Amino acid sequence: MGWTKAPYVIEENDSGFEVELVRAILLEMGHEMIPIYVPFGRTASFVRSGEVDMGLTLNPWHDIDPAILSNNYVHYQNVAITRTDRNLQINQVKDLLGYSIIGFQTASSVLGDEFGKLLAHQKNYMELAQQDRQVHLLLLGSVDVAVLDRNIFEHIKKGLPQEKQHDTTIHELFPVSSYSAAIPDPYLRSQFNQILAKFIEDGRYQSLLEEFGLFNFLSEKSSTSTINPNPVNSYN
Repeated sequence: MGWTKAPYVIEENDSGFEVELVRAILLEMGHEMIPIYVPFGRTASFVRSGEVDMGLTLNPWHDIDPAILSNNYVHYQNVAITRTDRNLQINQVKDLLGYSIIGFQTASSVLGDEFGKLLAHQKNYMELAQQDRQVHLLLLGSVDVAVLDRNIFEHIKKGLPQEKQHDTTIHELFPVSSYSAAIPDPYLRSQFNQILAKFIEDGRYQSLLEEFGLFNFLSEKSSTSTINPNPVNSYN
């Protein structure tokens, strides 16, 4: 699995939504999970070389055989976020023009041609690898808009002192991206899919989402955004 990206993966204590979900599924299958953390882009190569039994947070856009992918088990969505008291009307990417924007590192490369071409060379656009800094700058009022995964944003925001937790507005400009586990062994993959479906049906999936404060993209009451397999997210 990739390096820390809380609340999805937290390397320092082998936790996070993805880690806990997959560990629980494997435990019900009678297996123990031994996590190996690697740069996100190397996960697929470890699977292809046969060095691991499973690779997390992958989809058909990665260099991996789609036939070995499990059913989707986790979803990400990048969004534009503003302070509610600014009352900014942002309904499409072009509406970002003229505002000061801070994106995650490589956002201008992975959030689509329109976003990249429109904003990459604006003087009031910048990118940061430290996503907690994105959140701080937005809530301080130092920038108008922050662009990052909505669950990562909420996780960081909730860890701040109450006086810094200004009301914010989510602008859904980008599609949801869905991810699977790459599992070469067909029997193991079939078992994983069956237990994952069971977790979703009996509520354990939802309970784990709530434990880590994640938005549920599977819920009928959640976002109506299109689920898109394109890995457009801040997991870089």
